Amino acid sequence: MDSYEDIYNRMKIRYKQLSSYDVPELSDIDIRMRVLAGEIYNDEVNLEFVKRQIFCSTATGDYLDYHAADRGLTRNGAVKSRGNVRFFVNEPLEVAILIPAQTVVSTSGDSPVRFVTDSDAVLSAGSQYTTVSCTAQNGGINGNVAAYTVDTLITNVVGIDGVENLYSFSGGTNTESDEVLRKRVLDTYKWPSNGTNKAYYKKLALSVEGVCSANVVPRARGTGTVDVYISGENTVTPISLVNEVEALIQSQRELNVDVDVSAAEILRATIGVFVDLKDGYGLDEVTQNINNNVAEYMSKLEVGEGLPQYPLSAAILSAEGVENFLFDYTYQNAFPADPEVLIVYNEVLVSEREVE
Repeated sequence: MDSYEDIYNRMKIRYKQLSSYDVPELSDIDIRMRVLAGEIYNDEVNLEFVKRQIFCSTATGDYLDYHAADRGLTRNGAVKSRGNVRFFVNEPLEVAILIPAQTVVSTSGDSPVRFVTDSDAVLSAGSQYTTVSCTAQNGGINGNVAAYTVDTLITNVVGIDGVENLYSFSGGTNTESDEVLRKRVLDTYKWPSNGTNKAYYKKLALSVEGVCSANVVPRARGTGTVDVYISGENTVTPISLVNEVEALIQSQRELNVDVDVSAAEILRATIGVFVDLKDGYGLDEVTQNINNNVAEYMSKLEVGEGLPQYPLSAAILSAEGVENFLFDYTYQNAFPADPEVLIVYNEVLVSEREVE
């Protein structure tokens, strides 16, 4: 695309060719040329923008959403992480303490992450702690915090001395990126739904609100059978969602085809690594960066996909502050594909590699 200066200079050259005179600086004709060149440049910029947005392979943002809508798809929103926290007292009390739903707790530090309790809970008289399920206040991978990081009471609960999480929070994912949504849209062109293939049943399953991932296995139980495995938000798939997908597919399946819909099995992957830190970075900071990258990568995995080491390694190496790393093979770091399983992020345990 031509720049503003290119357009303006061509106009001056053409003016001289036709009139045999140079354009006087800041003359009336010069000002008119500058204004016209600016308008032409703006039109070219707008045209380039339209050219990018008109094709799915280059469209972005809301315009990519329009392409997705044409194919019956919508962008997946951010998912909130979930986990458990333990409210405790230093000494057992003679009375019970009510911990109401929507009690807010958080991590400490410069960028605290808040969580809210899902239901009322009671710390019984004579007990020192009670465990309550919590959900992140906001969606995104920032809610996937490590164990023992939730340590601050935001909502004051009379009698409670503190709060802690013995295990990490997981399941939080960011709003689906353009890159991931674009791949899903383009896949509908590569494998068009025709009522007799995997894409048809997968599209039906994903059309149900709450279904984030689905895998279709033809002939799983012999000729004329189709098995569908689905996963919902926060990787929790309630039986009501399975029944809804089952009812939809049964009403639109092919004749003489036996379709079975099930909730995918959830495999929470814990990965171990030894890292070399770049100068100026601390282990805690790098650990968080690695966990964020791996959580973001694994949020894109679908039911039936494996977790190979190559893209996992790329996610770790691209984390800010990582010079190099080795897998800690105390943990399983590569997970094979299983048609019934959704592999989800749990935690990356990071240790600094010792210099030999």
